[in-house]
Amino acid sequence: MSGFVTAVVGVGIYAVSTYQQIQETKKARKATERQYAAEGRRAEVQNVRSIREQVRATRLAQGQMTNVGAQTGGMGGSGLAGGLSSLASQQQGNIGFMSDIAEQNTAIGAAGLEAAKASSNAAIWGTVGQAAATVGSAGLKRMG
Repeated sequence: MSGFVTAVVGVGIYAVSTYQQIQETKKARKATERQYAAEGRRAEVQNVRSIREQVRATRLAQGQMTNVGAQTGGMGGSGLAGGLSSLASQQQGNIGFMSDIAEQNTAIGAAGLEAAKASSNAAIWGTVGQAAATVGSAGLKRMG
């Protein structure tokens, strides 16, 4: 009888520990989701800051060009117009590049999150499988 009680207690403890392991794996997955969300928000903030810096630098350069044009009597000339147009074109190209990088960062974060979820699910199913194997093994020993 004491062997039976020991087996029941052992299976009960194993069941509780398996349940707790699954709960902690779920908590870890949620924490990973929060981490990737926070990283995504940080990337967005950095992208906005980079775009603002780009716009600011372009405006400063345009102002300097306009000032030099005014001082040298070149206002309305094709050289000034071409220079200003070139700055605007470069700015658009840079902002487009920053947008592409932001899009890739988002894709990387999403892929990392999916990988973390899959890993978490695999750990949960591994734990369930171990529990089933242990219970089955105990049952076979009891029968034999």
